[in-house]
Amino acid sequence: MLTDVHDFSEYHVPPRRILMHHPRHGASLENLSRDRLAELNFLDLPHPDELYAEYDGFAALVGSHVETIFLEDLLGDHEPYRLEAAANPNLIFMRDSSVTLPWAPSAFIPARPALASRAREADVVGRALEHLGMRALTRFEHDEYLEGGDLLPVTFDGKRVLLIGFGVRTTKAAAIKLALDLIPEHADAIIGLSHDPDLLHLDTGFTVLPNKVILAAAGMFGSGFLIDRDRRLSPVDPLSYAEALGCSIIRCDKADAIAHERCNLLPLGRRRYLAFDLPAELKAALEEAADVTIQLVKGTEIAKATGGVHCLTRPLYG
Repeated sequence: MLTDVHDFSEYHVPPRRILMHHPRHGASLENLSRDRLAELNFLDLPHPDELYAEYDGFAALVGSHVETIFLEDLLGDHEPYRLEAAANPNLIFMRDSSVTLPWAPSAFIPARPALASRAREADVVGRALEHLGMRALTRFEHDEYLEGGDLLPVTFDGKRVLLIGFGVRTTKAAAIKLALDLIPEHADAIIGLSHDPDLLHLDTGFTVLPNKVILAAAGMFGSGFLIDRDRRLSPVDPLSYAEALGCSIIRCDKADAIAHERCNLLPLGRRRYLAFDLPAELKAALEEAADVTIQLVKGTEIAKATGGVHCLTRPLYG
């Protein structure tokens, strides 16, 4: 959040490509039944043909801004991928299975999902990223669990900061592991944010935009902590800390954030964003405060799977 030349935040650095997984590839949705909704954390049973149409529209819009590449392109003959694509409809949420950093374009962090039905995603996606020449920075084990939707890379005061949310999918042990393995070479600090477990991931109810603007679901956070460059840990109140850094906070209703992915915005660089439908008042407030342009795409069926435009994409910077 400094001048543009020093800003390596996700919202500022345009991805060179975006890695995606089309739900048609493997057709896992077509055999989905209501008795699996809780297991998969779906809000409702999507209509496959309508979801495909929404996804096609979304993928075309993303592709009009940046090159897209699909898992099928990289792993079409890879048997573990084919099995996962046929069985796991959550594979479309490419944000969760890995983490990429705008300031380290040739590296990635393999995620480690806690949900049993998603446990194999990171291995499949890691294989694709390694195929592209990227290397893993660390590996999680024991009680270390992290999904990519709980991690947001930003720049604060010239420092490369990983914002990590803790709710139902990511553990504090994973943040400690990242501090030990990434500071100081690949990060300068980590801020842990304890968020309401009703919100699946950090990006369900929180995002950072240009001009020091934060969009957050009301009542999103409880406590938090900061791990600095010397790996010292100190407690912080997340939003008070942000305000002390000069950030302004725009809030939306928590229930609306959960049901409609209101905070789940996809930055494409050069102050361009994509989002599912936003209330006109909220869209106008964000565009004015952050000096951004938000292009809307239909996602009613996709949102039934508890994911938005940010969730569906894994930006690649190299």
